[in-house]
Amino acid sequence: MPLGSRAGFAVCAAALVGCAGHEPHPRIDAVDPAQAYTDRDLWLTLTGSDFIPSFRIDPGSGARVATMDGFSGRIGSEPNWQSLTDFGWIGPTQISVGLAKEHAEDLPVGPCDVEITDPRGHTATLSAGFLALPPEPPPVVTVTSPIFGLSSYVPGGIIHAVVNAATPPPGHMTALTWKYTEPMARDGTQRDPVTAACPFLPDAASIDCVFDVTVSSNLNAGMTVNLDITAVNDAPSNNRTDKPFPIALTPRPTVSSVKPQAGGVAGGTNVVIQGSGFEAGSRAYFGNSLLIPNGGIVVAPEIISGYAPAHSEGFVAVTVQSRLGFASWDQKFEYRLRPQILWIDPALGLQGENTLVRVRGANFTKTTIIYLGHALANAVALTGVTSASDTEIDGVVPPGSGKATVWAFDPDNGWTSLPDGFSWIEP
Repeated sequence: MPLGSRAGFAVCAAALVGCAGHEPHPRIDAVDPAQAYTDRDLWLTLTGSDFIPSFRIDPGSGARVATMDGFSGRIGSEPNWQSLTDFGWIGPTQISVGLAKEHAEDLPVGPCDVEITDPRGHTATLSAGFLALPPEPPPVVTVTSPIFGLSSYVPGGIIHAVVNAATPPPGHMTALTWKYTEPMARDGTQRDPVTAACPFLPDAASIDCVFDVTVSSNLNAGMTVNLDITAVNDAPSNNRTDKPFPIALTPRPTVSSVKPQAGGVAGGTNVVIQGSGFEAGSRAYFGNSLLIPNGGIVVAPEIISGYAPAHSEGFVAVTVQSRLGFASWDQKFEYRLRPQILWIDPALGLQGENTLVRVRGANFTKTTIIYLGHALANAVALTGVTSASDTEIDGVVPPGSGKATVWAFDPDNGWTSLPDGFSWIEP
């Protein structure tokens, strides 16, 4: 028979808490979980003290059995209270309670009081003991790579994807999957879709996923491939987010011209490479050496500029490397030796008069200029050039005095000098 009377309770409760000479008064110290979404059935554990149930005698065994029939409770705040049900006794310091979804949805969003009354009519209240959250929103999917509208890919390229899916705590993610599909290729074939599920830890609120997928090389520029991301959380409804990510394929980069087409073996020639598809991070190579600095500067998707690296005499290939692939120039860049001066004839001239001379050397070009002076920066150029070849330049030395170094300067190939190679003498 139920022991609902105070006398019966005193006998049975003594076995649990001892006879202290007064009835226990329940107290709630904490609620677990302390917050939850209200779009689902809720199961809460109340921690405190003096949670003493009623008892009945089991007719079959004669044993005393704890019963929570005498407990009641509610959660919420004035004037919106919802009744707690399904009380379960864990021990004198813990009990469990339930709140059905249809009642949880009626809780006011925000802090809620939790109140229980024991079989003896004693009430315990924990003010703002539980935080009622609105229905859990669908997951938020963030694609860090590729960057929509900015990242470019070509047939045969690799799409590097970095994806995150998250739901606000205390919600949990339950799945993050991706699917890659392609259109029919120019040869009439079509690749099967590629799908995969991203691994994650149980009860995680966030999932990070990194993967690579290779674009079929038989597709055409202008075609669109699709990357579809699907994320699911533990919300009872509206728990799915689908994020489509179409990617238009672009042409491979090209190199149409390199100006100038030649430079000195010492390097340093200011070079402009023109073409298409030069993404940020593209690098130009002269042979196996990077254009200076660090592969050149991408001025625009059509222009890379920089300075030619040093190289031995001869022709080298010019290529541009980028995430979209390699592009090669259909010609070669020529590395030329610096102009060399062997002698100047005559080596003397009269002060105050022009002197017709012939400069003999090697590696002269149409842009080679002969200067006379102590330093190249303030030297005077040979004037009245009448003939020029790769070994001889004829011209006029302007009037001067003393001795002067003879310079052979080429804006592309470099320079050399003949110290004190010419002198002006008195008439």
